[in-house]
Amino acid sequence: MAWISEAQKHYEEYVDYYTSLLEDYVDDHILELAPAYGQLQEAAVGYLEEVAKKYVNEQNPDFVPTRRWAKKIQEEYLTKIIPELNLLNAKLQPFATSVICGTVFYGANTTAYILEQAAKCAVTVPNLTASGVLGIIANPWLPDKKTYSDRIRTSVSLVASKSEEVVKELVTKKMQYSDAAKKLSQGIQESYYNASRIIRTEMTRANALGTSYSLMENADIVDGKYRDATFDSKTSAYCAADADYSKRNPYDLDYDTPMNPGLPGRRIPNHPHCRCRWVAILSGLGIKNRQKAALDQYSDLYYTKATSYDEYAKEVGLPSVKDMVNADNPKKYLRPGETLADLNRQVVRKRFNGQIITVPLGLDIHN
Repeated sequence: MAWISEAQKHYEEYVDYYTSLLEDYVDDHILELAPAYGQLQEAAVGYLEEVAKKYVNEQNPDFVPTRRWAKKIQEEYLTKIIPELNLLNAKLQPFATSVICGTVFYGANTTAYILEQAAKCAVTVPNLTASGVLGIIANPWLPDKKTYSDRIRTSVSLVASKSEEVVKELVTKKMQYSDAAKKLSQGIQESYYNASRIIRTEMTRANALGTSYSLMENADIVDGKYRDATFDSKTSAYCAADADYSKRNPYDLDYDTPMNPGLPGRRIPNHPHCRCRWVAILSGLGIKNRQKAALDQYSDLYYTKATSYDEYAKEVGLPSVKDMVNADNPKKYLRPGETLADLNRQVVRKRFNGQIITVPLGLDIHN
């Protein structure tokens, strides 16, 4: 038993290492978005300056702008800025697709390698192809039926709305050019942060999917999986609660995949900027108690023997998981079309007509 306990410990240490590499990988790719947004910002402010010179600075002081006149200028500005937005979207879409696909492969291949090294046995690497992965990430299996592509397109379109608003305030003299240019730049900067958040969150989802597919291929040596949450004060209430719950009640290997979608508050990612990951429980090993990297109340790194987020919180003086959940806003874990009742929904997996399906707890599918 000593050897297999060490195997689980080594598995979790490998996961820590490859997660840290993934975080660097994500940060590097997020920075690659900056030049495209910088070009957009330069063009948008340049066009705004043209509007100011043509319609504001040279305008008769006694001229009273009408709504129709202002609308005409807005449309003129948009005809210039929309091609720039289309160009930005054309750059973002293939970039996001490439990065997210690569993260699925990263999650699958590193998990297979970790299993092999920790369990000291032959493993099966998922037979993922580029077209297959594209199908996974483009499939609108999430509750709101939105893909990463839809989210990025929405983020870019917000720049058009912000631009229209700024131009109107400028030409109706409710705002000086310097203030208008600053507000427009802030709107584009906000769009950049939105796109960064979307891609970062989708990469977390992609890594979790890759991990799950690799674990499913090696079900003979894996009993289940649990959520591993970061031990610091930034961890959300529901992530902390689900981490403690899933260690006691591990999830099926296909949980939170298109075959077995995750439930609100119990999926990865749970929310934007979610940092959780799936960790396997090697067959017959249980969860090995070991020291885990954490941040104390002063945000200094230390190693704790706490086996749950609740124990860690008590150790550093943070609120308990129960208090965190009670004080949290549960709506932030919901996607469009979901209700608060979904957060407490209990389901089970049953075999029906030769297939494994998810049904509400207590439902008799044979009657």
